[in-house]
Amino acid sequence: MKTPIVLVLATFNQAHKRMNVLYHNYAKSIGISDAAFWLLYSLYEKGCPCTQTELCEIWFFVPQTINSALKSLEKQGLITLSLVPNSKKNKQFFFTKMGEQLVKEKIVPLVQAEEKSFLRLSEQEREVLLGITQKHIKILEEEINRIL
Repeated sequence: MKTPIVLVLATFNQAHKRMNVLYHNYAKSIGISDAAFWLLYSLYEKGCPCTQTELCEIWFFVPQTINSALKSLEKQGLITLSLVPNSKKNKQFFFTKMGEQLVKEKIVPLVQAEEKSFLRLSEQEREVLLGITQKHIKILEEEINRIL
């Protein structure tokens, strides 16, 4: 007998929530908010400098969330902000020495753990996981847009 789709969806959604909790707990353990964590993570991945607009596009955050996280990180002395050349409004961010140290000690090991966990899947499993996840998100987005 097949498992009812509602149970499959519940298990699927719980798995996503569990992954979110892993990252939330990690961010909390290093004393920063989820948004600040993802901001540091993405600045590390993308490389500095980076703008608020770029971060919003990459991580699907609303500008207010990124702005709040940036202010918090700046207040903690982890990043500095400066105007993009030839811009009166757009700012770019750079790590301070303290920010670079935090990234080296806390973000880099997490990225390495992610890489190790992903590499424990076969190449075929990785391709299938990414392909199906992207396909599911696209279809879900279509279905949600139909009911809006």
